Amino acid sequence: MKREEYDFWLCGIPGIGVKKLLKLRQEFPTAEQVFAAPEEKLRKVSGITRKDVHNIEESRKKYNPVHWNKKLAACQLKCEGFFSDEYPPECRHLHQPPKRLFYRGSLPKEQYRVAVVGARDCSLYGRETARLFSSCLAANGVAVISGLARGIDGWAHQGALEGGGSTYAVLGNSAEICYPKEHERLYHSIIRRGGGIISEYPPGTEARPSYFPMRNRIIGALSDGVLVVEARAKSGSLITADLALEQGKEVFVIPGRVRDALSEGCNNLIKQGACLVTEPEEILDCLGIIPQSERKNLRNLNIRLETKEKMVYDSVSFEPKHISVLAEEQKMEPAEMMRCLLTLLKYGMIREIGNHYYVKRN
Repeated sequence: MKREEYDFWLCGIPGIGVKKLLKLRQEFPTAEQVFAAPEEKLRKVSGITRKDVHNIEESRKKYNPVHWNKKLAACQLKCEGFFSDEYPPECRHLHQPPKRLFYRGSLPKEQYRVAVVGARDCSLYGRETARLFSSCLAANGVAVISGLARGIDGWAHQGALEGGGSTYAVLGNSAEICYPKEHERLYHSIIRRGGGIISEYPPGTEARPSYFPMRNRIIGALSDGVLVVEARAKSGSLITADLALEQGKEVFVIPGRVRDALSEGCNNLIKQGACLVTEPEEILDCLGIIPQSERKNLRNLNIRLETKEKMVYDSVSFEPKHISVLAEEQKMEPAEMMRCLLTLLKYGMIREIGNHYYVKRN
């Protein structure tokens, strides 16, 4: 067998999670060595129980790489296991990382990604808001992540495609199955336009209610922030938002009408300190992205800057620099440096990120 076939087997052993897989890999540096290890050596691995050893033994008896390769090919699926170089690093830090990710199309590689989530039974207002925000984000190079569900999810994917960008759907069933069926055209458009359909579930896995909350942790992990458009007081979207907060991600919320059940979850998030947004440019600004419509104006503005301001702008980078460092680099007095920085801030060419540290805007 090939290395990736051993890895595929190891990450698919029933009943053995990532923590135990890591213990096995500490003892046996490769999946092939785990596959070949005798029972007595497996029993000596810290944290591996008799039941685990039994599962390993049964799994390697049943494993047929030819069968699996044919099955994946028939479903047009690719797979990355936890130990693969192509496995998304953001998912490794989850409390329960997926052992394998099956996907059609591609996995997200974009520098910036935002999850857009919300109610299935959304209003016209919610639908158009999700569509507008996703279109603007995609047009500015931000990948949109969602779950392909009815309502906000579907319109988020649609908006991203209309904006000319990439979008990725994380499913609560296996990736070769389009669920809901009514989104089949959208499903294929996502793949055709460079995005991907992603799932932790192996081929042939039908959707189950318990799988949808589980997939939300992957949506959050793959994103730099989460936008909640409409959500009831008890909603799967709030699970995604909570998981994003646990992961240190920003949560953006569209405000809703008072006493509107579809907005109750959103308004509660705002009360708890989530970032209220009414324009997609606010999310772009938080990510440090200059909207496409402003870039041409900034290029023209750069031509009109005074020589000293150009020198300061060239000295500012995408890594934070303190005003004292910039003044020293340009041999300027602090007051003169501050004047130049204020001009650059005024025109939105740089950002202050606190305590007189500055970075360029993308």
